Amino acid sequence: MKNKLLLGAILVGTAGIFAACSDDNDSNPTLIQPKEFVLNTPAYVNEIIDLEKTDVLKLTWSQPKFTADNAPINATYEVQVSPVNSFTISTTEAEADEEGNLVADYAVIDKTSTTCFTELATADLDKALVKVTKWTSDAVPAEQKVYVRINAFVLEGTNKLNAIVSNVIEINVAPYYIELKDAAPIMWYLVGNNFGDAAWSDKPGESSFPMFMQSGYTYDKVTGAGEITYLNYFTTDEWKIQPADFNWDYGFMGTGSANEAVYRDGGGDSGNIKCDPAGYYLVTINTGTNTCTIVNQEITPVVYEQICITGSFCDWSDTNMVPVNKSGENHVWCYTLTVADDAVEQIKFKIPASWDMNWGYGSEDGEISICGKGTAGGKNIGVAAGTWVIMFNDITGEFSIIAKK
Repeated sequence: MKNKLLLGAILVGTAGIFAACSDDNDSNPTLIQPKEFVLNTPAYVNEIIDLEKTDVLKLTWSQPKFTADNAPINATYEVQVSPVNSFTISTTEAEADEEGNLVADYAVIDKTSTTCFTELATADLDKALVKVTKWTSDAVPAEQKVYVRINAFVLEGTNKLNAIVSNVIEINVAPYYIELKDAAPIMWYLVGNNFGDAAWSDKPGESSFPMFMQSGYTYDKVTGAGEITYLNYFTTDEWKIQPADFNWDYGFMGTGSANEAVYRDGGGDSGNIKCDPAGYYLVTINTGTNTCTIVNQEITPVVYEQICITGSFCDWSDTNMVPVNKSGENHVWCYTLTVADDAVEQIKFKIPASWDMNWGYGSEDGEISICGKGTAGGKNIGVAAGTWVIMFNDITGEFSIIAKK
């Protein structure tokens, strides 16, 4: 049973700190280079933290002085961790070294904060340690010292202005082995009056539908950030775009104008998204910058009454896919498929009762792919073990195979 939160007694008062950091709304302050700020020492530094049995560690710190009169300013904070108390080369820098000469001695936790506290997920901390140390499954130590500091900066686009690091605190942990792999692309889900059962609920493949990963696109290996898209016919019904955890406070909402969407970063809800006039639109989200565009498409594609999925899972018989649109023209189809452990199923997309029009992908039958642009008469697509929401676009031939939440 995991402890839900490991809190430590913080050695300095934090109420004033939190108030200062939450009031970051001053306009156009003049930046100066801060000289120092303090990462507070929590009481759990005197304990050995079992990372596998604890969920989060709470960290708090003072606010750096980014302006001459210490006016509130939007600062960003990231946690950096090292097993050797050295912060010379990050794992990101080492991974980018094509010659392989750089050896990482610290890692940056992906989750950032805009206030002077954070809840550091112990799974993220453990993963960071494994990335730096490159432990194998049989070589993880029973105990490990971890050195933690905060890097503060003002973010302007991708530039980290006036960066400054805090003091370092030392904590003791009991780590565990975790297999490292590239992060899955961040996924967002369409939900609304004309999608599926129109229930606006978190039911992938029924009420909510994932957008499309892009084949040939390089997603961030650490965060999974990148571009995802959705092309279909849109009625004038209202809709929204939700994150995988379906937290309504952090989805994409309308702006009050047609064909626009903006990220709701925990603030108020400005309403639903709406396309006007009805027609074909390409929706593109950059999951790294949390930006969205909705662009009208001047196209007149063939309209299919039904698209089927077929494959080894159904002895290659026609199985109807679910149209995403409840009414109006539709070109995006969905099917939920469960593949048994240690198995691989082969699938294709086709029109009913005929092989005259079918879509496949890959260099050989059964090659596993999670996204691609299917071609007429292409190879059978391999699907690995698991439960998947399979999306197919009959305009572009694109498919996307998303692990069901």
